[in-house]
Amino acid sequence: MRPTLRTTAQLPALRLLRFSSIMSTALAMTAAVAHLLELPAKRRYEPAVYVRLHRTLYWNFGRIAGPAEAVAVLTTGVLAWWHRRHHPAAFSPTAVAAGSLTAAHGTFWAIVSPVNVEMAGWPLDAIPGDWTAARDRWEYGHAVRACLLTGALAALVWSNVGESSGSAPREQQR
Repeated sequence: MRPTLRTTAQLPALRLLRFSSIMSTALAMTAAVAHLLELPAKRRYEPAVYVRLHRTLYWNFGRIAGPAEAVAVLTTGVLAWWHRRHHPAAFSPTAVAAGSLTAAHGTFWAIVSPVNVEMAGWPLDAIPGDWTAARDRWEYGHAVRACLLTGALAALVWSNVGESSGSAPREQQR
């Protein structure tokens, strides 16, 4: 009896993992890109307007994009591990995606989140004179994140485009 070769198209768990990785990365990327697109206008705002918008406009970003980003980091890391073992041709772009996602997540916690905490304590009628330094850390932190998350999504899509163009996983090549 000849062994049955399973292709990646026949592995529902792998397909779900890929789908989850791509969709969660895309959702996380949209929030970061939205911040990037707002940056030029928001740099012209008066302090009270900026801080008020910061407090009222973004509460859903963290509630939705935050968990999506955590899922993206986890699923893409697992996907990179799977590709390393079973499909080396897709490993490099998937590993780039996993690294970019991890760097974006680290950027949030190291640069953006401390500014969120700092600004939450500012009274609207007594914003510090050096408030633009905090604003710039927040804005440019999100700009870096937008680039990293866009790169991660591009790498994930590339790893899937490469696979559909004929490179087969190891299980299929045996």
